[in-house]
Amino acid sequence: MERLHRYLKHAIVVLKALRHYGISGPVLKKAWDVWRRQGLRRLLSHASALFSRSDAVFSSVRPFDPQKATILVVSHEASRTGAPVLSLNLVEEFSKRYNVVALLLGHGPLVEAFADVASELHIDPISRAQPEYAHRVINSICARHNLKAAFVNSIESRAALVPLALNFVPTISLMHEFASNTRPLDAFGRVFLWSSEVVFSTRLTMENALAAHRGAHYSSGFVHVLPQGRCTIPREEKRAQNLVDAERAFVASKMRPRGSADRSVVVLGVGTVQFRKGVDLFLECATRIAKEPGGENCRFVWFGHGYDPEVDLVYSVYLADQVQRAGLAQRVAIVRETSEIEEAYKNADIFLLSSRLDPLPNVAIDAMSLGVPVVCFDETTGIADVLARHGLRDACVADYLDTHDLARRVLALSISPAHRKSIGEKCREIARLNFQMSDYVARLEALMLAAGERKNKERMNVQSLVDSGALLPGFAAPAHIQPAHAAKQYVRAWESGYARRKPFPGFDPGVYRERAEPYAEEDPLLSFLKAGRPDGPWLFPVIGPDAGVAAPETKSTRVALHLHAYYADMLGQIAQRLECNQIRPDLFVSVKDEASRQIALDALRSYRGRVVDVRVVPNRGRDIGPLLTAFGDQLVRDYDIVGHLHTKKSFDIKDRQTVDAWYAFELENLLGGKVGGRMADTVIAYMADHTAVGIVFPDDPYVVGWSSNRACAEPLAKRVGLSSLPNEFNFPVGTMFWARTAVLKPFVALGLTWDDYPLEPLPYDGTMLHALERLFGLVPAAQGLCCAVTHVPGVTR
Repeated sequence: MERLHRYLKHAIVVLKALRHYGISGPVLKKAWDVWRRQGLRRLLSHASALFSRSDAVFSSVRPFDPQKATILVVSHEASRTGAPVLSLNLVEEFSKRYNVVALLLGHGPLVEAFADVASELHIDPISRAQPEYAHRVINSICARHNLKAAFVNSIESRAALVPLALNFVPTISLMHEFASNTRPLDAFGRVFLWSSEVVFSTRLTMENALAAHRGAHYSSGFVHVLPQGRCTIPREEKRAQNLVDAERAFVASKMRPRGSADRSVVVLGVGTVQFRKGVDLFLECATRIAKEPGGENCRFVWFGHGYDPEVDLVYSVYLADQVQRAGLAQRVAIVRETSEIEEAYKNADIFLLSSRLDPLPNVAIDAMSLGVPVVCFDETTGIADVLARHGLRDACVADYLDTHDLARRVLALSISPAHRKSIGEKCREIARLNFQMSDYVARLEALMLAAGERKNKERMNVQSLVDSGALLPGFAAPAHIQPAHAAKQYVRAWESGYARRKPFPGFDPGVYRERAEPYAEEDPLLSFLKAGRPDGPWLFPVIGPDAGVAAPETKSTRVALHLHAYYADMLGQIAQRLECNQIRPDLFVSVKDEASRQIALDALRSYRGRVVDVRVVPNRGRDIGPLLTAFGDQLVRDYDIVGHLHTKKSFDIKDRQTVDAWYAFELENLLGGKVGGRMADTVIAYMADHTAVGIVFPDDPYVVGWSSNRACAEPLAKRVGLSSLPNEFNFPVGTMFWARTAVLKPFVALGLTWDDYPLEPLPYDGTMLHALERLFGLVPAAQGLCCAVTHVPGVTR
């Protein structure tokens, strides 16, 4: 009967969805495929996921109070775990002052609890896996309600952010996870881009997320650290008291097998049995303590789902072996999860938080609130920061993953009841001061009000940009994005500092914001437009394709082109693009080995200009080393203008399309091709006619800054004639350009040898090569020259 009831419940969801949205072909096809391949049972058990392509209204039993504003709380699921439990508590707290719409992006045992406290409950299990469906559910909610704000809880709920932003709903994102173990890599970047405010529960998680996107120029005012309040977990409904009593007795028996006569010092750990939670470190700590005087009185108990040595051959089987080999069988118990975890806290003397990464676990907050001393590792959890801030570093916080240090602190607590009681009371007071749900909600409300005021201004800015028509489609945003969406994304990018793009070629909003006088505190593009598009270092001459350009006069302009062909098999496409032009620069080619040299010679055999040198060079300095160290002296001595290109290839399928598009963008802009025509001719002719132009490079639509490279750049800057470095600037991203040799001379004069360049493999960022790349864009101004940029319409990245 229980199974039949569950199926009928899912069937009702199906009928509601069909009644609300009608029957569509894709939905019916999906349903038929599941039924045909897996049967009716599978179809019904996944009915909501199949049919509720947007918001299947699960419950709307509480009347909306017209005197109250309405807010939205988004949870990624309804499990009895940290983030969903926090979402439930937020809905309950906010319901005291607001009408609260709850959106669950997944199912779980807390669905009924959400239905009990929310004014309206939506379940949309599709959008987490297919974020494009989130637009429909959010648009539907926004059509029914004038939302004052939305609280999006957990990185796993991020699918809701874009549609909320496009509906101009002030959105506060509550982040608890570490960016270092979150995929895709740009997940937190998208949160920064689309959220009005971002709230981290700990300093550690905030710093980890910011470090994952070092290249971004984040606005610090919208990123905050607020420890969440202590959460209450609803009891499972309709459990007979005798079952509750039996479960409590079971927990007590695991904690103290000899009952009240058991005087052991019980060290408790709680959490899913997985590597991140550090159960192995918990056991290692137990091993160390057992060998010390006084340690014989300690018992170690872990409660959590997932321990199954017979099935789990990845982690559990090794934990079981560790217990046996360390002789801990009589001292350690790893027990299934329990609904009566408070019984464990009541019987615990010490709570050991052994996690490798655990932002602000509710279990530790609960233990502290009940007066149980908590011991943890530094730099693994926000609990460590809280304890240290209140003077308990020495007593409770061990060095990072140092189990010897951890065991020492646990042992000190175990052998001294008075010390243990004192620390436990301090932990209780710390929890009272730091983890009050009412205080947490009040601070979130303050952020919500501030976000609302900014959102009104943002709406006006977006409309002004749409009306101005200043954003170039395909450049300010990908070509497929609608103008209103593109304007919204552009404004959010410059507001948040993440994924900033230029509005059109030849203008850098960051440079304008930094150097324009006076500059109003508003969107830099809008400020530029209102000021009448004033001239300044933020504007760059734009060189575009011109099919009718005359051949540049090469008799008076000596032109060379350096090609670093690490992938010599790619030289053929460069040669083809050179053939589109009339100019035939002298070629200097660097390769990695003799086999590559032969490939290069074959590829350039039909080149109708001079191939001056094809040279094998050390694998040091990437493309910059060969340019400066191998050929630099000859290039600056014998030529007026030097081009610099290099081959680029990705063997990672996930990156290949991006790399190929970027490489085509560079070559089309600097050499030409089917779209760009004779771009090399055009650039050289322009430089010949405009002697103030020192360097020409493609205008990358993305605004790229110093990232992690400023420290490397500062000592080099002085050596190439730069007295100071700006925060915002334009440069040849990827180090491909045409430059006057006057610009190259200071770099050649550095006298870099092969040993000066860093060894391979290089990090993604933060080396002298990345610093030199940026300095190429700054040196011309120090010489009284300027940078010009190229733009081939229809070719971007």
